[in-house]
Amino acid sequence: MKTIRTLAAVGMLALGVTSLTGCDALNGTSEGFGECELTGQPGSIQLQPQTPDTLTVTTVLPSNGWWNGDSPEAVNSGFEYCMVANIAHRAGLKSLTIQNQSWDQYISASKQDYDISLASTTITDERKEVFDFSEPYFQSNLGIAVKDGADVTAENIAEKRVGVLQGNMGAQFVTDTLKPAGGPQLFQSETEMFTALKAGQIDAVITDTTLALTNTSASNGELKVIAQYQVDQGYGITFAKGSTNVDGVNKAIEEMKSDGTFDKLSASYLQPLFGVDPNTIPTWEQP
Repeated sequence: MKTIRTLAAVGMLALGVTSLTGCDALNGTSEGFGECELTGQPGSIQLQPQTPDTLTVTTVLPSNGWWNGDSPEAVNSGFEYCMVANIAHRAGLKSLTIQNQSWDQYISASKQDYDISLASTTITDERKEVFDFSEPYFQSNLGIAVKDGADVTAENIAEKRVGVLQGNMGAQFVTDTLKPAGGPQLFQSETEMFTALKAGQIDAVITDTTLALTNTSASNGELKVIAQYQVDQGYGITFAKGSTNVDGVNKAIEEMKSDGTFDKLSASYLQPLFGVDPNTIPTWEQP
């Protein structure tokens, strides 16, 4: 798993975090951009927000490391939060409004009263029928998480009870490629899925390596990511079909790739969260 540039290569970088105007939250709107370091020049991209001076963003909380805070009012840092803060800054906007949706509501695009949305969303042809996508801002594989000491191997995993997040690329991979004997065990949330793994109700979880590492690193050694399948997923920002903001966001993404902003965000918010260089996790051949 790597960022647009290799994540491992930025492990020793440090991000200077500057508190700007704080996060005076009201109904999910923060004046300023929390603890994010802002890079680039205001006015370097053009967006057409639905609310003047404010970028309205939808995501799925909680998502530690990506959006640090359990509610829209509390979020003030994280990789994706600070990425969209920098997009808003480069568009000359002054604040963010964060909307929280369930994963099912988000991925079905049943409510699209936002300017942009993102929740570590893999770009697929099927999803392109529902959303417009930005260029990818992050790359990830599919990690296999188990209880420490569990008898799960590349050879026997198809015989095990495998949990997946409904709508996640792991669910499609398990259904179409791995094909476990009992079928995938579907869950509606990360919390529910990893709680079931801890309780022994399932033997393994297959989900984005980033999500697997985030959840296992917080388990005090009870859970671990033992391997990953290389699928080269790309995460993209999503838009309502026909949005006029795609080109401006793509320009900001390209700027942040080239000026080191993504490298700094990864070093600050993802490397410490994962607790391991994802590139050291063994890769299993696909069935």
